[in-house]
Parts: sequence; structure tokens; C-alpha cells
Amino acid sequence: MRLKTLFYKNKIFSIGTLFFSIWISILVLLAIFSRREIVFYDALGQTDVSSNYISFLPFLRYVFEPFATIAFILEYRFTWLFLYLIIYPILRVIYLFLRKSGKLNSSKYNHLKHLLTDFIYFSFKVFSITLVAILLIVLVGYLIQGFFFVNRYFMVPVQIGIHFSVILISIKAVCSLLKLFHPRLKFNFAAKIERGNRKITANLKKEFVYFAGILLLLLGSNVILLSIQFPTHKIIPITPLDDDEFLFDFHVHTTFSDGWLTPEERVLWYIEHGISGAAFSDHDNIRGALAAREFVEKNGLDFTVWIAEEWTNHEPDPEIHMNYFGIEEELVPLESYTPEGPKAMNASDLISYVKANGGFITVNHYNYEDGSGAPHTLEQLRDWGVDGFEIINGGGYTRYTEIRQFCLDNNLICIAGSDIHTNEDLNTFIKLKLDDPSNKTIENIFKNLENNTHEAVAIQLFSETFKLPGDSNDSGLYIVEEFINYLLNIDIYQALSWIIWSSIVYLTFALFYRKAKKVELKWLKVKIY
Repeated sequence: MRLKTLFYKNKIFSIGTLFFSIWISILVLLAIFSRREIVFYDALGQTDVSSNYISFLPFLRYVFEPFATIAFILEYRFTWLFLYLIIYPILRVIYLFLRKSGKLNSSKYNHLKHLLTDFIYFSFKVFSITLVAILLIVLVGYLIQGFFFVNRYFMVPVQIGIHFSVILISIKAVCSLLKLFHPRLKFNFAAKIERGNRKITANLKKEFVYFAGILLLLLGSNVILLSIQFPTHKIIPITPLDDDEFLFDFHVHTTFSDGWLTPEERVLWYIEHGISGAAFSDHDNIRGALAAREFVEKNGLDFTVWIAEEWTNHEPDPEIHMNYFGIEEELVPLESYTPEGPKAMNASDLISYVKANGGFITVNHYNYEDGSGAPHTLEQLRDWGVDGFEIINGGGYTRYTEIRQFCLDNNLICIAGSDIHTNEDLNTFIKLKLDDPSNKTIENIFKNLENNTHEAVAIQLFSETFKLPGDSNDSGLYIVEEFINYLLNIDIYQALSWIIWSSIVYLTFALFYRKAKKVELKWLKVKIY
């Protein structure tokens, strides 16, 4: 009877404790029975090479494991918004029902609710102003320079705006907590909210602000998580590489196009992975590559940067992307032409120009289904002079099996690129043996790639044991799917990290709940009103 009374007097705390206990129990079981298995697959040789490599997680990665995992799973697809559109109204209806039935009408709760309301209102205003400013900058840039501006510069206002907004909101949160616990400081915002509630449209406005404010907070958090350089896994060959063997990547992005790490951060990210060199290939510009090379030279780093660009043509649909190497000149498609800007040309002219000037060019993630591709056929691109095609992009290789065979049949290079934009773990690399290991020029690299004797390795960081019906990407359910698959493939230290961080969150909740239960109602009124 006493336990039942305690439960009803502390419903929120009891429900929270129940969910925490279940979650910790799941993590303990996973720590005991699950194990981390990483698959390395050579898509060129069509061989599982997992016995040749180890994916090693450093200590700091375990420290930040939950945050890194959330960032890696969310990525920058943002289709989880559809999930939010479904879940939020359901939770809101449940909340309003509980309020109306008198379950959440305590005076103490109503006073504390003002803290959260004020924070959401503030976040909504800050993010709304920021997003409008970002959209205006991108729109004006697009109207003046078209895709040329968007491909090159849109990430700059996004990064600056979102980071600045999060800093302001964080300051607001800290100030609110200080005012709550400081014996003399007050909030002085309750009257403003009360005046708004007298308006006829106040409830609709309030619901919109709650919905949009929480959504913008989630979006802002997503962006910040994508921009943090979390400790990565390190790729370690079980048999040490010979002096003439190297691990390379030939497709990656930075903040100079639509990437989320700066060129400098991307270089350090590669070195942490155990990669010896990479082609920096931002959309329609080489600024990120030049910045990365300058950073390497200035700091004397043992890493090779090749200047590359991803020539990106969106029209006609479907689009085509090609990486060119060995030319330190920006070239853009006709859609990105701007007066006094880089040379603009179509696909066939681009290939001819690159080859005539001693460069190399490959086709990225070619759209090939049912034996046909668009907007240009495999044969057309071959005849125009491309050096090869990607047979792995972003760790995916199954959709490029026909491309691989076409390359082998036509003496074209089977290249691979991670095409990574975020801070996630590297999912693709090439193991290449050089005839002259001291010569890492792009000319010598492609000379050795032409033999197709290298390994094009795709990394599967966790198996797809759990699969939801339908296309989970479009519905946002990929979050659920990937998180469950991740949990089924963690080691004991990853599980321990989740247990520790979950316990910290629970203890924080428990301490706040206890403080709220003990605080006097008169004190809250003095602080807030």
C-alpha cells in the first residue's frame, strides 16, 4: 500500500525510473552478449577482407560514444522531421488530455512550466531570425550567381548562423538556471506571457511556437552534432603495410561546399583514421583542397592532399557528378555559369578539357538501373574519355556491380570514394601499392590505379540485422532501424559508455525532481512573478 501511495505521489519520477531500469537492463544484456563486428569488403576483388583489418576505437571515442553515435545516425538527411511530425502531435494530445483531466495541474508544476515556456519562446525567436537570415543570404546569392553560389558558399551562413544561435540559447539556459537557484535573481517574464494568453489567437500561437520551437532546437542540435570532430575509429591492417602500400580516399567534402568539417579538421580526421592521403573534392570549387594542402604543408604533416573538384551538374534530371584531378583550376557546369567566374562547360567538353590539360576524371555514384543510365550512357562517358567510375560510394557497393564489370571490360579504373560530408567514421578506402612509393603525385597514383590490382574496400560498421518494412529513409524511421542495428553490434565498452551517460542523465533528473518537490511554492512565486 505504501509503495502504491508513493507511486501515485511521484508518478513522473516513478515512470522515469521504470524506463531507466529497463534501458539499463537492455544495455547490460548487450554488454554481456553482443560484440562489435566490422566487415571490410573488397568490392573490386569481390572478397571479404575482414581478416586483414581491425577497426579500433580509442579511449576518447568511448567517452563520447553516445553523442558520436547520435550524430552519425542522424547525419544530414533530416528526414527524421517526418517522424517528428507524427510523434509530436500524439505526445501533445496526451499532454493536453492529462492537463484537462487534472493530472498536471499542481501549482508548483504550473510555475515551473513557465521556465520551459520562456526557453522555448526564446529559442523559437532566435532560430527563426537566424533561418530567415540564412535563407535570404542563400536566395540573394542564388539570384545573383545561381548554383555557383549555392555549391560554394551556402554552408558558411549555415555554420555561422546555427552556431551563433546555439551559443545564444546556451547562454539563455545558463542564465535561467542561475536565476532559478540564485537567492536574489528573478525572471520577470511571467506577466508578458499572461498578457499574451488574453488574445483570441493566443492558443494557436502558443501551439505553433511550441511545435516550431522544439523542432528548431532539434534541428540546431543536429547541425551542431554534425560539426563536432568526434574521435573516430582507426583502421589498422593486421599485417603491417609494406613501405610501398598506402590507404587512400578519393572523394570527400569540407565546409567549402556541403561538408560539415573544415579542411583542417578533415585532414586531422583522416590522419586519425590511419589514412595516408585523400583527394579533397568539394562541389564546383577547389578552395577546400587548397586550404587542406596549405594546412598540411604549414604543419609538416605526413599526409598527402590531392587537389580535386566534384563537377556537379543538376540539370537535366537525373544529375551527374564527376571528380577531376590534377588540374588546379575551377570548372563548373553550364548551370553554374557566372560572369567573370570559372569556365563553364557541359560534360563532354569537361572531359576533353581535363584530359587535354593532363588531368584525370572519374564518374561519381553513376545512376545505373536496369541496364540504363542517365543523363549519359556508360558508353558515351567511356568514349568521351573518362578514366573510370566509382564502384563504391559512401560504403555502398551493391548497386555498382554492373559498373565494376563495365570498367573491367573496358580497361577503366575501378575507383572508390567515401563521399563523406559529416564527421562520421570513414566507410571507404583504397589500398594501393605504388611502384615508386616516394612519388605520390596524382599522375603516379592514376598510373598505378589503371592496373585495377588495388583493393577498393567498403566498411560495414554494423550489420543490418533489424530491418523495417518499406523505405525507412523517406519516413525518418531509419533512425530507429540504424540505432537498433547499432545496439546489436556494440562491444562492452560502448555499452558501458551508454550506461554511464544514461546514469548521469537519470541522476540529474532525480536531483532536479527532488529539488522541485522540496522547494516552497511561495519561493517559486517570488522568483518567477
